[in-house]
Amino acid sequence: MQKANIADNCPIIVGVSQITEAVPEDLKTASSNADLAAQAAAAALLDTGIVTRTDAKDSGLAGHIDTIIYNRVFADSSPNYPNPFGVPNNLPRAVAKRIGANPKRAIYPDVGGHTPQKLVNEIAESLANGDSKLALLTGAEVSKNVRAAVKQDVTLDWSETIDGDMDDAEVNLFDMISKLEIQHGMDMPTLYYALLENARRVRQQQTPDDYMQDMANTFSKFSSIAANNPYANDQTEYDAEFIATPSDQNPLICSPYTRALIAKESVNQGAAILMTTVKFAEELGIDNSKWVYLHGYCDVKDRVLLERPELGHSRALQQVLLGALANADKSSTEIEYFDIYSCFPTVVTQTRDALGIAADDPRPLTQTGGLPFFGGPGNNYSMHGIASTVEALRQNPDTFGLVLANGGFLSKFSAGVYSTKAIETWSASSSSAYQDAVDNEPKAEVENTPDGAATIETYTVHYLKGSPVRAIIIGSMKESAKRFYALIRKEDSDTMQHLINEDAIGHSIVVESHPKGNSIRFS
Repeated sequence: MQKANIADNCPIIVGVSQITEAVPEDLKTASSNADLAAQAAAAALLDTGIVTRTDAKDSGLAGHIDTIIYNRVFADSSPNYPNPFGVPNNLPRAVAKRIGANPKRAIYPDVGGHTPQKLVNEIAESLANGDSKLALLTGAEVSKNVRAAVKQDVTLDWSETIDGDMDDAEVNLFDMISKLEIQHGMDMPTLYYALLENARRVRQQQTPDDYMQDMANTFSKFSSIAANNPYANDQTEYDAEFIATPSDQNPLICSPYTRALIAKESVNQGAAILMTTVKFAEELGIDNSKWVYLHGYCDVKDRVLLERPELGHSRALQQVLLGALANADKSSTEIEYFDIYSCFPTVVTQTRDALGIAADDPRPLTQTGGLPFFGGPGNNYSMHGIASTVEALRQNPDTFGLVLANGGFLSKFSAGVYSTKAIETWSASSSSAYQDAVDNEPKAEVENTPDGAATIETYTVHYLKGSPVRAIIIGSMKESAKRFYALIRKEDSDTMQHLINEDAIGHSIVVESHPKGNSIRFS
């Protein structure tokens, strides 16, 4: 292949990799986060075609890396995901040490599943501006190893002290949640998404059974992709009937979700992406059959849940997709390959709506198989999505792929449009107009101490071993239309049973405020 008239500073992806590892028989040899991410990093160097050593250490190419990013692990993102065996104090440089790199800059970014795509967007700008020449993005989760070691009472020590500077982002969960969520025990992503899902069902004017069937049909297609993906955590193909039907193997978790409909975070998975410029790729001798261009991208944030104008629709998700496509000068009909973040069905189905893609469109909406089947390696899933999309585009040159990455609770979005088709003059994409479209929407008002007549907007019942243990509702006051949360505990059996037996959205209630969580009754 011959180089077109491409600007020297045009940023490109030149190496990608994915690693999925089984739990070893000898858990003392189990990979740590840094170990698995380093394996992925070495494989990405190898993917360039100019590295011959399989471990890539001291290959020469690693020595050119001036920026290394380790996508934040779950153990450093939330107290709900502890790692009892520790992590290095400087994960990016722990990976660099393992592959023989000594970068000028090490970055440990903020929390969120949107970050792999957001990092690609930011590094592309950094490369184009001349602030970097060769950047490595990597990440890994080894929660399956952690669980196995804890279960077998094996003690491991994965802590390390690594010298060197690190840009460590401050984790700020309060741009995704408020104190009201904490007050009402919303400690699981499944609860948030179940509330959003049921609100969307009402927006779609569907019965619970019909909506469940649609979710199952969508994710059955995802499981078919995972079944043929050697990197997938679960390579079983599930039909829609299994996914939709609660059973011992597929219990209800939070209505409307069975286990098969939610992301699985127990994985040993790592991925990496190597980025440079056209000029430096030529100097290194990387063949342009490996080059993949970022044609357009966008980053958009949403408000906390109660303040969104419409619970069953994410304007931020819609805008980030429209922005990425517009910045790439493409329409959804020109996209051959999609990888849509799929922690829960609503992200996929809302994407389909936003892009005008019919439910029976033959184009798969995942390249990996999705988080419930491929696996959900913490904040790092979309690095796998990008790697898989890059591999698909290389096999079918000049086609286009779109990756949507989602963080929080439909809270933060990053999207990118990719192709092997060259960009003669690369320019940074702007997200400001698309963020403004979200920020300028009317903000729903919140009632912190609700008392009186109200209406249920959405709700979910949380199950444990087949039994309901709590329910969470979002309601609105009849007089002011202000929103609130309420928590129904197991001991309030009458209210709980009403929510289980009937589709209670739109029903009238009476709400009472309480410092430990508001409560409702139906009379």
